[in-house]
Amino acid sequence: MSARKYDEAIALFSEAVESGAHRAEALSKRGVCRLRLGDRSTAQADFEAALAADPQCAPAMTNLGNLALEAGQLDEARARYRAAIAANPDYALAHHNYAVLLKREGHVKESVRELRRAAKLESGSLWEWLSGKRRRR
Repeated sequence: MSARKYDEAIALFSEAVESGAHRAEALSKRGVCRLRLGDRSTAQADFEAALAADPQCAPAMTNLGNLALEAGQLDEARARYRAAIAANPDYALAHHNYAVLLKREGHVKESVRELRRAAKLESGSLWEWLSGKRRRR
């Protein structure tokens, strides 16, 4: 996926989905690959399947929030981002994307707070990785 070989990544994530190993995570990542290839509807189906496999899958919730935000469905995006943050308060991307929504709505102060939280979470994970305390994802 990081090499932008999305078709290959989709095949590998599909194998993981079929094997049942980390099903929700594999579905969510496969959805991201499909989205990058422009297949929004199949990507959305993957994100929803990830939530069916694990109702607490913060990346899938965040990705569904992104789709809602892009479609102008701000209430839906807000609900998805808040659910992702509730499911995993340490998921930096959910905080970052929620900040984007808040800024779009004109809530600058709240947006900055969320961006700072996201940056703190991300820098913490980088520091832990550099110090050998945690593996980088």
